[in-house]
Amino acid sequence: MRRAVNARAPAVRLAALAGAVLSMAFMAGLVPVSDGWRDEVSRRLAALRPERPAEYLALAEDLVDRASNGGAADADRAMARMLASLAGAIDVQGMGRSAALFLVENSSNDGERSRMLAVAALLDPASDVRVEAAERTESVLALVRAFSFYRRGDGIRAKEALGRNDAAALLDRHADILKGGSARFRADCDAMRSSGVPAMSDVQVEALHALASGSIAGAPRSWSESLARIGPAPLPEVDLDDPRSLFGVDPELSVWDGKAWTPRPAAPAGSLRRP
Repeated sequence: MRRAVNARAPAVRLAALAGAVLSMAFMAGLVPVSDGWRDEVSRRLAALRPERPAEYLALAEDLVDRASNGGAADADRAMARMLASLAGAIDVQGMGRSAALFLVENSSNDGERSRMLAVAALLDPASDVRVEAAERTESVLALVRAFSFYRRGDGIRAKEALGRNDAAALLDRHADILKGGSARFRADCDAMRSSGVPAMSDVQVEALHALASGSIAGAPRSWSESLARIGPAPLPEVDLDDPRSLFGVDPELSVWDGKAWTPRPAAPAGSLRRP
Protein backbone atom coordinates (compact mmCIF):
# COMPACT_ATOMS: atom_id res chain seq x y z
CA MET A 1 0.00 0.00 0.00
CA ARG A 2 1.26 3.46 -0.74
CA ARG A 3 2.96 5.64 1.83
CA ALA A 4 0.86 8.33 3.52
CA VAL A 5 1.54 11.94 2.63
CA ASN A 6 3.99 14.02 4.72
CA ALA A 7 1.24 16.47 5.63
CA ARG A 8 0.18 14.06 8.34
CA ALA A 9 3.45 14.51 10.28
CA PRO A 10 2.30 17.66 12.17
CA ALA A 11 -0.87 15.85 13.22
CA VAL A 12 1.21 12.96 14.55
CA ARG A 13 3.44 15.35 16.50
CA LEU A 14 0.39 17.13 17.88
CA ALA A 15 -1.17 13.84 18.96
CA ALA A 16 2.08 12.82 20.65
CA LEU A 17 2.27 16.17 22.47
CA ALA A 18 -1.35 15.92 23.57
CA GLY A 19 -0.75 12.39 24.78
CA ALA A 20 2.27 13.50 26.79
CA VAL A 21 0.32 16.34 28.41
CA LEU A 22 -2.56 14.04 29.30
CA SER A 23 -0.14 11.45 30.62
CA MET A 24 1.60 13.98 32.86
CA ALA A 25 -1.74 15.25 34.13
CA PHE A 26 -2.78 11.72 34.95
CA MET A 27 0.44 10.94 36.80
CA ALA A 28 0.62 14.31 38.57
CA GLY A 29 -2.46 13.47 40.57
CA LEU A 30 -5.04 15.49 38.61
CA VAL A 31 -7.10 12.32 38.28
CA PRO A 32 -8.59 11.30 41.62
CA VAL A 33 -7.97 7.58 42.00
CA SER A 34 -6.90 5.53 44.97
CA ASP A 35 -3.22 5.61 46.01
CA GLY A 36 -2.96 1.87 45.49
CA TRP A 37 -4.28 2.05 41.97
CA ARG A 38 -2.05 5.04 41.13
CA ASP A 39 0.97 3.14 42.42
CA GLU A 40 0.04 0.17 40.25
CA VAL A 41 -0.40 2.36 37.17
CA SER A 42 2.97 4.02 37.81
CA ARG A 43 4.66 0.65 38.15
CA ARG A 44 3.06 -0.75 35.02
CA LEU A 45 3.78 2.37 32.97
CA ALA A 46 7.44 2.26 33.95
CA ALA A 47 7.64 -1.43 33.03
CA LEU A 48 6.16 -1.01 29.53
CA ARG A 49 8.51 -1.95 26.72
CA PRO A 50 7.82 -2.08 22.98
CA GLU A 51 8.96 -5.71 22.91
CA ARG A 52 5.76 -6.48 24.87
CA PRO A 53 3.05 -4.41 23.12
CA ALA A 54 0.21 -6.45 24.61
CA GLU A 55 0.97 -4.91 28.00
CA TYR A 56 0.15 -1.43 26.65
CA LEU A 57 -3.30 -2.60 25.58
CA ALA A 58 -3.87 -4.52 28.82
CA LEU A 59 -3.18 -1.38 30.84
CA ALA A 60 -5.45 0.63 28.53
CA GLU A 61 -8.30 -1.81 29.15
CA ASP A 62 -7.77 -1.64 32.92
CA LEU A 63 -7.77 2.15 32.85
CA VAL A 64 -11.09 2.20 31.01
CA ASP A 65 -12.57 -0.27 33.47
CA ARG A 66 -11.55 1.98 36.36
CA ALA A 67 -12.61 5.13 34.50
CA SER A 68 -16.21 3.95 34.33
CA ASN A 69 -16.38 4.18 38.12
CA GLY A 70 -14.25 7.30 38.64
CA GLY A 71 -14.88 11.02 38.61
CA ALA A 72 -12.31 11.86 35.91
CA ALA A 73 -13.31 9.41 33.21
CA ASP A 74 -12.26 11.66 30.33
CA ALA A 75 -8.62 11.86 31.44
CA ASP A 76 -8.53 8.15 32.18
CA ARG A 77 -9.89 7.28 28.75
CA ALA A 78 -7.52 9.70 27.02
CA MET A 79 -4.61 7.93 28.68
CA ALA A 80 -6.07 4.57 27.67
CA ARG A 81 -6.42 5.68 24.04
CA MET A 82 -2.77 6.74 24.03
CA LEU A 83 -1.70 3.34 25.32
CA ALA A 84 -3.87 1.46 22.82
CA SER A 85 -2.56 3.61 19.97
CA LEU A 86 1.01 2.83 20.99
CA ALA A 87 0.24 -0.89 21.11
CA GLY A 88 -1.17 -0.78 17.59
CA ALA A 89 1.61 1.39 16.19
CA ILE A 90 4.38 -0.73 17.73
CA ASP A 91 3.03 -3.98 16.28
CA VAL A 92 0.52 -3.30 13.50
CA GLN A 93 0.17 -6.91 12.36
CA GLY A 94 0.16 -8.49 15.81
CA MET A 95 -1.73 -5.94 17.94
CA GLY A 96 -3.17 -3.52 15.39
CA ARG A 97 -6.60 -5.10 15.07
CA SER A 98 -7.14 -5.42 18.83
CA ALA A 99 -5.95 -1.85 19.35
CA ALA A 100 -8.21 -0.59 16.56
CA LEU A 101 -11.27 -2.34 18.00
CA PHE A 102 -10.47 -0.86 21.42
CA LEU A 103 -10.25 2.60 19.84
CA VAL A 104 -13.54 2.05 17.99
CA GLU A 105 -15.24 1.44 21.31
CA ASN A 106 -13.50 4.31 23.08
CA SER A 107 -13.05 6.85 20.29
CA SER A 108 -13.91 10.47 20.98
CA ASN A 109 -15.21 11.25 17.47
CA ASP A 110 -17.04 9.55 14.61
CA GLY A 111 -14.31 10.12 12.04
CA GLU A 112 -11.71 8.33 14.10
CA ARG A 113 -14.18 5.56 14.89
CA SER A 114 -14.84 4.98 11.18
CA ARG A 115 -11.13 4.93 10.37
CA MET A 116 -10.37 2.45 13.12
CA LEU A 117 -13.20 0.22 11.88
CA ALA A 118 -11.51 0.20 8.47
CA VAL A 119 -8.15 -0.64 10.06
CA ALA A 120 -9.68 -3.48 12.05
CA ALA A 121 -11.36 -4.86 8.94
CA LEU A 122 -8.15 -4.73 6.91
CA LEU A 123 -6.27 -6.58 9.64
CA ASP A 124 -8.93 -9.29 9.98
CA PRO A 125 -7.69 -12.35 8.02
CA ALA A 126 -11.28 -13.55 7.64
CA SER A 127 -12.62 -10.24 6.35
CA ASP A 128 -13.77 -9.64 2.79
CA VAL A 129 -12.29 -6.17 3.13
CA ARG A 130 -8.85 -7.76 3.14
CA VAL A 131 -9.67 -9.11 -0.31
CA GLU A 132 -10.78 -5.62 -1.34
CA ALA A 133 -7.39 -4.26 -0.28
CA ALA A 134 -5.61 -6.79 -2.48
CA GLU A 135 -7.60 -5.48 -5.42
CA ARG A 136 -5.64 -2.22 -5.38
CA THR A 137 -3.28 -3.69 -7.94
CA GLU A 138 -2.87 -4.01 -11.67
CA SER A 139 -6.12 -6.00 -11.78
CA VAL A 140 -8.10 -2.79 -11.19
CA LEU A 141 -6.26 -0.96 -13.96
CA ALA A 142 -6.66 -3.93 -16.29
CA LEU A 143 -10.41 -3.93 -15.67
CA VAL A 144 -10.62 -0.20 -16.34
CA ARG A 145 -8.70 -0.70 -19.62
CA ALA A 146 -10.99 -3.57 -20.56
CA PHE A 147 -14.09 -1.41 -20.11
CA SER A 148 -12.44 1.41 -22.03
CA PHE A 149 -12.15 -0.87 -25.07
CA TYR A 150 -15.59 -2.34 -24.35
CA ARG A 151 -17.26 1.06 -24.48
CA ARG A 152 -15.46 1.92 -27.73
CA GLY A 153 -16.63 -1.30 -29.37
CA ASP A 154 -13.18 -2.91 -29.58
CA GLY A 155 -14.20 -6.40 -28.45
CA ILE A 156 -10.90 -8.12 -29.23
CA ARG A 157 -8.76 -5.75 -27.17
CA ALA A 158 -11.40 -5.62 -24.44
CA LYS A 159 -11.24 -9.39 -23.99
CA GLU A 160 -7.44 -9.30 -24.03
CA ALA A 161 -7.39 -6.69 -21.25
CA LEU A 162 -9.94 -8.65 -19.23
CA GLY A 163 -7.66 -11.69 -19.40
CA ARG A 164 -4.77 -9.91 -17.69
CA ASN A 165 -3.93 -9.54 -13.99
CA ASP A 166 -7.05 -11.35 -12.74
CA ALA A 167 -9.31 -8.60 -14.06
CA ALA A 168 -12.01 -11.17 -14.89
CA ALA A 169 -12.02 -12.49 -11.33
CA LEU A 170 -12.25 -8.92 -10.05
CA LEU A 171 -15.26 -8.26 -12.29
CA ASP A 172 -16.91 -11.45 -11.03
CA ARG A 173 -16.48 -10.23 -7.44
CA HIS A 174 -18.13 -6.95 -8.45
CA ALA A 175 -20.71 -8.34 -10.84
CA ASP A 176 -23.11 -5.44 -10.35
CA ILE A 177 -20.79 -3.38 -12.52
CA LEU A 178 -21.97 -5.67 -15.30
CA LYS A 179 -24.75 -8.16 -14.64
CA GLY A 180 -23.39 -11.56 -15.56
CA GLY A 181 -19.80 -10.67 -14.76
CA SER A 182 -16.92 -11.74 -16.98
CA ALA A 183 -19.00 -14.27 -18.94
CA ARG A 184 -21.45 -11.54 -19.98
CA PHE A 185 -18.53 -9.22 -20.79
CA ARG A 186 -16.96 -11.75 -23.16
CA ALA A 187 -20.32 -12.57 -24.76
CA ASP A 188 -20.95 -8.87 -25.38
CA CYS A 189 -17.50 -8.53 -26.96
CA ASP A 190 -18.18 -11.45 -29.31
CA ALA A 191 -21.52 -9.95 -30.34
CA MET A 192 -20.26 -6.41 -30.98
CA ARG A 193 -19.75 -6.87 -34.71
CA SER A 194 -23.40 -7.67 -35.26
CA SER A 195 -25.18 -5.92 -32.39
CA GLY A 196 -23.00 -2.86 -31.84
CA VAL A 197 -21.54 -1.37 -28.67
CA PRO A 198 -23.42 -2.33 -25.48
CA ALA A 199 -24.81 0.57 -23.47
CA MET A 200 -23.66 1.11 -19.89
CA SER A 201 -25.87 2.94 -17.41
CA ASP A 202 -24.61 5.83 -15.30
CA VAL A 203 -24.78 3.60 -12.23
CA GLN A 204 -22.52 1.01 -13.88
CA VAL A 205 -20.01 3.66 -14.94
CA GLU A 206 -20.01 5.21 -11.46
CA ALA A 207 -19.49 1.80 -9.91
CA LEU A 208 -16.46 1.18 -12.12
CA HIS A 209 -15.04 4.63 -11.38
CA ALA A 210 -15.60 4.16 -7.64
CA LEU A 211 -13.70 0.88 -7.67
CA ALA A 212 -10.83 2.54 -9.53
CA SER A 213 -10.74 5.66 -7.37
CA GLY A 214 -10.88 3.56 -4.21
CA SER A 215 -7.87 1.64 -5.46
CA ILE A 216 -5.88 4.75 -6.26
CA ALA A 217 -6.75 6.39 -2.94
CA GLY A 218 -5.96 3.30 -0.90
CA ALA A 219 -9.55 3.05 0.27
CA PRO A 220 -10.41 -0.03 2.33
CA ARG A 221 -13.99 -0.23 1.01
CA SER A 222 -15.77 -1.87 -1.86
CA TRP A 223 -17.24 0.28 -4.62
CA SER A 224 -20.76 -0.35 -3.35
CA GLU A 225 -19.96 0.96 0.12
CA SER A 226 -18.11 3.87 -1.47
CA LEU A 227 -21.16 4.91 -3.47
CA ALA A 228 -23.51 4.44 -0.54
CA ARG A 229 -21.41 6.66 1.70
CA ILE A 230 -19.86 9.42 -0.39
CA GLY A 231 -20.19 8.64 -4.09
CA PRO A 232 -17.37 7.80 -6.50
CA ALA A 233 -14.80 10.30 -5.13
CA PRO A 234 -11.54 9.01 -3.61
CA LEU A 235 -11.86 7.86 0.00
CA PRO A 236 -9.63 8.63 3.01
CA GLU A 237 -6.37 6.72 3.01
CA VAL A 238 -5.60 3.91 5.41
CA ASP A 239 -1.96 2.86 5.09
CA LEU A 240 -0.97 -0.23 7.08
CA ASP A 241 2.67 0.42 6.22
CA ASP A 242 2.71 3.74 8.10
CA PRO A 243 1.99 3.08 11.81
CA ARG A 244 2.52 6.72 12.79
CA SER A 245 -0.23 7.97 10.52
CA LEU A 246 -2.38 4.92 11.17
CA PHE A 247 -2.62 5.37 14.95
CA GLY A 248 -1.54 9.02 15.32
CA VAL A 249 1.41 8.28 17.61
CA ASP A 250 5.14 7.72 17.18
CA PRO A 251 5.99 4.11 18.08
CA GLU A 252 9.58 5.19 18.68
CA LEU A 253 8.39 7.22 21.69
CA SER A 254 7.05 4.28 23.65
CA VAL A 255 8.95 4.20 26.98
CA TRP A 256 7.51 6.14 29.93
CA ASP A 257 10.13 7.87 32.10
CA GLY A 258 7.69 9.18 34.70
CA LYS A 259 7.08 12.47 32.91
CA ALA A 260 6.81 11.80 29.18
CA TRP A 261 7.07 9.17 26.45
CA THR A 262 10.71 8.76 25.43
CA PRO A 263 12.55 6.93 22.63
CA ARG A 264 12.58 3.16 22.74
CA PRO A 265 15.98 1.59 23.48
CA ALA A 266 18.19 0.86 20.51
CA ALA A 267 17.91 -2.73 19.32
CA PRO A 268 21.03 -4.87 19.86
CA ALA A 269 23.14 -5.35 16.75
CA GLY A 270 21.85 -8.15 14.56
CA SER A 271 18.48 -8.42 16.30
CA LEU A 272 15.10 -8.05 14.63
CA ARG A 273 12.80 -5.22 15.61
CA ARG A 274 9.18 -4.36 14.86
CA PRO A 275 8.66 -1.30 12.62
